[in-house]
Amino acid sequence: MEKMYANVSAETVKVLHDPNIETQDVTSSGMAGRQQFAKSNHLKGAVVCLGLLCALLLAGITGLCVHYNRVAGDFEEEQTKLLTETDQLKGEIDNLQKKLLFMEHHFKMGWRHFGSSFYLFSTVEKTWEQSKQDCVRNGADLVIIDSREEQDFLPAATLVDNDGNIDERKNPENNWP
Repeated sequence: MEKMYANVSAETVKVLHDPNIETQDVTSSGMAGRQQFAKSNHLKGAVVCLGLLCALLLAGITGLCVHYNRVAGDFEEEQTKLLTETDQLKGEIDNLQKKLLFMEHHFKMGWRHFGSSFYLFSTVEKTWEQSKQDCVRNGADLVIIDSREEQDFLPAATLVDNDGNIDERKNPENNWP
């Protein structure tokens, strides 16, 4: 590019484009003024680009905030579900421990477990009414056979025949062990 020189004469004009830009004396041809104007256009372009970048950055930050809030809300919801589930599991553990203690106590006392029931085979002879009262006192009841499996479970020593009836041959005096 050729360097251009201008002669300064009486027709010098001062050009002010921007208060922050130095003023320059130019000739009537205005060469320096055009150069200054071109520089000014480049600065305006840079400012516009920086403004657009700031707008994009702001949009990105806003998007990230929205996403973070959504994720944080999902996290809190999941945490609440897990805490509720944990409390339920702790309750189940407590119930199972109580049942275990109940079963251990009854096993030590000679009770047998079948299905969802416990059975105590007494070796003391009593009448039906005495046996019923003894069961009620212990929070139990006399056996009622509801299934073939339960009937098979009961030992041969009981006074019940295969049909679930009292076997009078084994208990002629109507006593219940």
